Amino acid sequence: MWREILAGALMSVDVLILFSLVVYRKQIFTLAAWVASLHMLFPLIGYYAGVVVQNYLAYASPYLSGILLSLVGLQMILAQSPKQVPLLSPYLLAVFASLDTFSVSVSFGMLKLEKFVFILSAGLFSYIAVFIAQKVI
Repeated sequence: MWREILAGALMSVDVLILFSLVVYRKQIFTLAAWVASLHMLFPLIGYYAGVVVQNYLAYASPYLSGILLSLVGLQMILAQSPKQVPLLSPYLLAVFASLDTFSVSVSFGMLKLEKFVFILSAGLFSYIAVFIAQKVI
């Protein structure tokens, strides 16, 4: 069970870093809830996808994650200063930040690990990470 909690915490590190680079002054509660929801929805989909189509996604998921994380990196490069409102919508940026949990949960689905512990910890830690990134950092 500790592996799933640790994985959930590690999945929220990218949220902490990404949202500490940009400032959203409005709707932080909504944004945090959206990020947490996505960090719980994508792993749930990923678990079932991992069980159903583990042979097909085993080849495609590293490339998909690489492309999406490259797009997030491009967003950070295009931002003019570290604390400026980004070019992408915060909700679209949250989708990009949450898609890596899909790949991890596909692996967890193949290994048949405890899914609800990971999903809850990923959601909780990402919710907290948005607040830390926007209010503390």
